[in-house]
Amino acid sequence: MKIIEGMKRLRVIEKRMDSQRRAITEYASKLTTEMPRFQTKEDQAREVASLIQSNNDLFAEYLRIKRSIEYTNLKVTLELQKSVYTISDLLVIRRKLADMMVATYRALNDDMAQHRLRNTPRYDGETPKVETLYDEREKLENIRKWQDLSDMIDSRLEVVNATTDLIEME
Repeated sequence: MKIIEGMKRLRVIEKRMDSQRRAITEYASKLTTEMPRFQTKEDQAREVASLIQSNNDLFAEYLRIKRSIEYTNLKVTLELQKSVYTISDLLVIRRKLADMMVATYRALNDDMAQHRLRNTPRYDGETPKVETLYDEREKLENIRKWQDLSDMIDSRLEVVNATTDLIEME
């Protein structure tokens, strides 16, 4: 099973468990004046027990597939921008760290100095000037680097998820 197939199977399991949970709620009780939904009360009780067992089996299958996906994500490595990453690394970079690094480089600005300048008196007849303590070109290159990496991760994971077999845990 490929990674993408495993991820789709997890969604199917979630939907099926939810559907069966609703059926359990519907069949778990009845009024004494109602006819059973199935032939007899015992048949209806067996159906409820069967649905519960099915959800227990689906629970176990879900965990097995989820573990295989996570294990595969930890074991499979890819090279991007001359660095080697696991799929797990790339997921965390894409979901959080790339944005945090872009924000880090965007924090290089003169906003605070400009704000302080508005309230600063002249010193010996001269108005203070704002000095930047970073290289604007380097800032923009790093912002672009992290944005590009984030975009590359998306396209690379699409291919990897479709072509990589899940690794079963030992």
